[in-house]
Amino acid sequence: MDEERTGRTDSDIDAMLRDLDASELELISPPEDVWEGIESAVQAGADAPGAVVSLEFRRRKARRIMLSAAAALVLVAGGIAAAVTLTGDDPARVIASAELAYDPDGFDELGAFARAGAELIAEDDGHSIEIVDASLPSPEAGADLEAWLIQPDEEGNVADLVSIGLVDPEEPGRLEVPAGYDPQAFFVLDISIEPRDGEAGHSGRSILRGPLREL
Repeated sequence: MDEERTGRTDSDIDAMLRDLDASELELISPPEDVWEGIESAVQAGADAPGAVVSLEFRRRKARRIMLSAAAALVLVAGGIAAAVTLTGDDPARVIASAELAYDPDGFDELGAFARAGAELIAEDDGHSIEIVDASLPSPEAGADLEAWLIQPDEEGNVADLVSIGLVDPEEPGRLEVPAGYDPQAFFVLDISIEPRDGEAGHSGRSILRGPLREL
């Protein structure tokens, strides 16, 4: 049925379903004379193709079907919610962690009293880094904290690196590892101070750094 013929919109039906109580969702057993009427109507239809079953009966039947369907939807939704609550399956898992440290010989002095840990999280669609247990300084005006993954060479020097995003000192949160960068190779996490000067490279002003170690 369309809205012009029924006079009801989807919103009207949703509102009606929300107003139903448990007693209205119970299945109704029709009296015997209803079944007799159905048999008579069916027989009349077989004997006379033009015979029509009462529209009033059809409306009652349609309402019972709608209420039964609503009850079934309630049960299905409840079952899904229960399954999520009971299983608690989370595809994300921590596979490595790091304790970031300050190097007084080469790092920016703003990191002297900073601290942070990190967790490498594997998910179905890639990896991310969550910065945890952090106490990070706010950089000077016109600068941000930025996190990097470093690929070291055999001597421990920087062979390559990639930015994984800006870090909010108050809420560091989780940063996505860019696609194509294997954290088994880029396994050193660095946090630096980066001026907003339009330069995409590392400023050289690291405050904390540490290797991710497999759990």
